[in-house]
Amino acid sequence: MHATAYSALLLAVLSGSAAANSDPIKLDPTAANIHHAGHIYFNIATGEKITTIIDTGDFQSPAGATAGREIWIADTGAQCADQGFSTEYFFGLDDPYLSSPNTLGSVCFDWGDIAPDTVVDMVQVHWVSDHADTDTDSDSIADGIEGFAATWTYWDAMNGRSPQLDCIALTLIQFRLENLPGEYPEDTAALSMWTADIDLGASFGSSLTFEIGDTDSDLQGASVHNPRLDLNDFDSDSISDLDPDNDGLADWGWSIQFIQPGVVDLDNADGDDDIHTGRDGDLAALATAGIVFGSPTPGHAELDSAGDWVWVADGPTAGVTEDAFALATTDNPDGSGPMTIAGTFFFGGLNCVADPTTSQYTPAAHFQAVLYGGECVCIVDFAGNPDGSPDGQLNFLDVSAFLAAFAQQDPAADFAGNPDGSPDGLFNFADISSYLAEFSAGCPGC
Repeated sequence: MHATAYSALLLAVLSGSAAANSDPIKLDPTAANIHHAGHIYFNIATGEKITTIIDTGDFQSPAGATAGREIWIADTGAQCADQGFSTEYFFGLDDPYLSSPNTLGSVCFDWGDIAPDTVVDMVQVHWVSDHADTDTDSDSIADGIEGFAATWTYWDAMNGRSPQLDCIALTLIQFRLENLPGEYPEDTAALSMWTADIDLGASFGSSLTFEIGDTDSDLQGASVHNPRLDLNDFDSDSISDLDPDNDGLADWGWSIQFIQPGVVDLDNADGDDDIHTGRDGDLAALATAGIVFGSPTPGHAELDSAGDWVWVADGPTAGVTEDAFALATTDNPDGSGPMTIAGTFFFGGLNCVADPTTSQYTPAAHFQAVLYGGECVCIVDFAGNPDGSPDGQLNFLDVSAFLAAFAQQDPAADFAGNPDGSPDGLFNFADISSYLAEFSAGCPGC
């Protein structure tokens, strides 16, 4: 698997004419049997790759690296398991056998909420495909399909609205994985699903670790951010672009665009910088590519909408997000040319009552996404353990320890003072006020 990485701090305005009707357009999920073929750990900076074949009995895990904390997850699984359903769904995003809006080169946008100032050092991605793969080196691992690729992009300030993405979307990072594996051995009865943990961390300059919803211009160890997003109002609607739905959480999003074999010169082996000559792969190898549905981690259940357009929970640190996704199309099958938002779509709202014609439930329109973060350091957790060290809980012991450190003018108690809220080297009421405010917030990023 070859990776081409891009990081960007450019403003990307994804907008369209606003509509009075906020209802999304109803689509049908794609129906097919899915086989979880394997899991890949891939370091985007060093090129390290470890493949785990699920059929051998190995568990899906971020082999070769520590994933850290799951800080946002809409994981794969049956969304109505509590009602006795085992069905999981996928969506044929780039399917040559379907008509618009599932056209070649289409882009899927999904979004949610997360605590501001969240640092991400690993992401999990996935794809579903019926592309036939080979194993020329006889290691029982698919070699990958020449020319089959996908680009993932992560966004700040994304909150989808129907029928267009009527929001300001700021790119955080973008990377492309090439020669994606498919079905091996080929299985005509099922499509293959692959998951991959993409390790973003490395030395500064090659690292793609990113901070979502930056409020203080402090990267907190990340390499990419949009500084002080809480102060921006690019669309002049008097609402911070950090939180366009004004629910107190940072709005973020992700998008995926598949590239089918034979439509793009991915590696520029012919050296002419023309993506239309020397194309990688066989255009005749067009096949279905898609993404699987996700559901919140246990303990964060969806709401049963009974077919209505409603708001649903989405992720352990999230408040609410729309039960919808957006699709965009491009002028050309290779994904180039101007992008047009085809609209915002859903599947009828989550309904855990079986459809009498299919005996299946109606899924919510979320797609699998996982964000990982490193060790969380809560700066207001001052004490609690017998030795006086932080214990991961916030209570009176922490306040007492802070006040003791403040009285001793310990630098750890210098919380504020400068106009931007950063420490100023002085110890006064501003530090106490800032500490108590963060203590009351409870370390929302942890």
